[in-house]
Amino acid sequence: MGAPPDTMAADGGLVSGQHFHTEHAFKIFEKQTVIPNAMVRDERRKEESIILSRTHVDQRGAPVDTHTIAPDEQPSTERTKLGCRITYGPGACVQDIVTAFESHIVLLHNIPLSLTHTRLIDLAEPFGALKSAVIIPLRDGLSQPMGRVEYLNAQHAARAVSEISKSAELRGTTTRLDLRAAENGKAVLRSTKAKLSWFAPSLAGWAHYSSLSKAREKAAQLDGRSFRGATVRATFQTPSWNQRTSFSVEFKGLPLDISATGLKIFSGSDSVALGSPSFMIDDSVRELRKVLSGQGPLEAFDFVQPDGKKPKLVAFVQFANPDTAERAVAALHNRRHAFLRGSPTFLELIHSVKYMLPLAQFQAVRRQLDALKEILETCKLRYHDKDEYGRDVEKVCIRAYGPDAKGLGRLKTEIELLLKGDLVLDEDGQVVWHEYYSSASGRQLLDSAAAQTGTYIKCDARTRTVHLFGGQTGRVSAKARLLAVLAKLKAQEHILDLEQEAFLRMLHGGFQELQTQFGDKVLFDVVRKRIVMRGEEEDIRAIRDGIARQQTGVQTPSPTHHPSSLSDDTPCPVCFCDTTDPLTLLCGHCYCRACLHHYLGSLGQSQGGGSQVVATCLAETAQPDGSTHACGCGIPLDTIRVLLAPGQEERLLDAAFLSHIYSRPQEYHYCPTADCQTIYRASADDTVLRCPSCLARICASCHVEFHEGLTCAAFKDNTSGGNEAFQRWREEHGIKACPGCGADLEKSGGCNHMTCARCGTHMCWMCMKTFTDIDSGGGVYAHMRREHGGIGI
Repeated sequence: MGAPPDTMAADGGLVSGQHFHTEHAFKIFEKQTVIPNAMVRDERRKEESIILSRTHVDQRGAPVDTHTIAPDEQPSTERTKLGCRITYGPGACVQDIVTAFESHIVLLHNIPLSLTHTRLIDLAEPFGALKSAVIIPLRDGLSQPMGRVEYLNAQHAARAVSEISKSAELRGTTTRLDLRAAENGKAVLRSTKAKLSWFAPSLAGWAHYSSLSKAREKAAQLDGRSFRGATVRATFQTPSWNQRTSFSVEFKGLPLDISATGLKIFSGSDSVALGSPSFMIDDSVRELRKVLSGQGPLEAFDFVQPDGKKPKLVAFVQFANPDTAERAVAALHNRRHAFLRGSPTFLELIHSVKYMLPLAQFQAVRRQLDALKEILETCKLRYHDKDEYGRDVEKVCIRAYGPDAKGLGRLKTEIELLLKGDLVLDEDGQVVWHEYYSSASGRQLLDSAAAQTGTYIKCDARTRTVHLFGGQTGRVSAKARLLAVLAKLKAQEHILDLEQEAFLRMLHGGFQELQTQFGDKVLFDVVRKRIVMRGEEEDIRAIRDGIARQQTGVQTPSPTHHPSSLSDDTPCPVCFCDTTDPLTLLCGHCYCRACLHHYLGSLGQSQGGGSQVVATCLAETAQPDGSTHACGCGIPLDTIRVLLAPGQEERLLDAAFLSHIYSRPQEYHYCPTADCQTIYRASADDTVLRCPSCLARICASCHVEFHEGLTCAAFKDNTSGGNEAFQRWREEHGIKACPGCGADLEKSGGCNHMTCARCGTHMCWMCMKTFTDIDSGGGVYAHMRREHGGIGI
């Protein structure tokens, strides 16, 4: 049946008609209030739009899922914490962790010329699923090709690094993880890069003068003078006892391409002579590369073209492994070579970190970076903000490097603190955020505030935070402007609480139509059943009239129940009372909004000990055998974001991550440097890591700073003294090791069901058997009664 005149068609299409006052169309209660942080903007929530399109509503008006979405189809999110890149899935469950020492990418250097792309895939795939595999062509005639293999799993990449080069077809090939792919900058296991320098070749010349005084005058005048970028040393040549004519001045350090005419002009003499260069630059580069290759395979040899202004030539050398790099430094540093006419070479290990910044952010912190450069002693800080034509670049490369690992670690901390910026908080210490900041008009407003205060304002919609960069005065001014904008936004916001029919109309196309007409001046809060209007009085009036036109004369779609939806008398799984202000999850279970909010907030307050933190549905579901279990479905990340403020959301993600690593104490460890919060995975004996934060060398097996000169077996043997006395003390006091993490436990009372406070393992104290379920028929209490005749009380 066609839509009657002056109404909106059932499919959401607008039909012409007169304006109706909002209150006459349906019941709406209007009030001015502070908008909640978790507003759902339709164009920014594509995933939620998909979910809504698959839902009906129950009798309470809450969306009920009619299409089950598998966990791997639900959106995930990523964060960087403690030097790790973490992927979270539904329920803030940790799906993947890539530490700063790991990567999905394996680099293969010096692969045979005969190896084909297809064969590389065949050799790499047995270690795990591949995302890509490529062979990088030769860069010059002296290098061999390089392979780059990217795995879907970092653990598969780690296994490939240690095993793939054992193939007969890859004999002589070296492998390593490409840690430059990590988000937190360039981290290295141990330094494999070195800086090679040697004095540039010299060219001598002579000028002859008619008188002794003239020659002495010219020597004094020209000594130390710069000529075409080179500093020239001029020395008067003492004449023989009977010399009466042609008095000479010797010049050293002349440019290699100088001609006799050029020397005549420089010296002011008509009689000159030129010697030969001490060596040719190209020949020296070729010979030095051979010398370095004699220490072990090279991955790269990059010669820096000289500008003629510096006395030394420089090349950066990448060795295949750290042992080769250290051996080369010991053998070649300050060593003299015949092909350099007895001149020495200087070789030193280089540690480096690199950052890429947007130009605007770099310009805001440039003065602070320059101030850091002035106080450096053992390290260097460089940035490249111009291209070869002197134009500004979009991304500025900042690089800090030097031979002193500890000094570079301190510099790295200072740089990262500077690049972190100031998090904007309100007077109560809460994170300042508004969805308007991430809209197009909001972005323009922030850019204007940044330009007026000389700062850079970084708006991160993913974490719902705003950070400020620049000088102290500018940051204070920018923060004041942001808070003023926030206050103005709140003052301009009007909230329309929708009743049932109006809410259903918005779900079925009404909001999309409003947004097409009014853009980001209108928001739809699906969870709280609200329309949020922003703008001047005429904007608010126009939006209200638009809503009224939609509703007139249109029948509301009747609620449809999903087979798994709950009946009206099903209590909230948190408070066990009838649901108020209900919210239905994808699994079909219904909660009070306030209860679900408190449940999620309480998870974020966990300190990481005990059981693992995951936000799952608590509703009890009946099993075929008559027992009941918690539903256990992960609460969608979109729902978590809608209910929690930015700070609460981050605390939940922090708690989930910490509980994940604390429940795996044999796998994850902190860097042994005091106050360093970097996490690494335990590894085999004699594995040495370089911490990307403090640059300390770590033994990944003994979990201490690297024991130079000792194998892991020798180190453990040296530190085992006193162990027998400790074992006697443990036996005397009834101390037992946790079967989950190895922590020492002491039972002071109560029953024999023990729970490790560190990793959360449930165990029977009598036999130390572990359990995951403490209450069911197969749990720890049933075990104690069956095997030990009671629970120990």
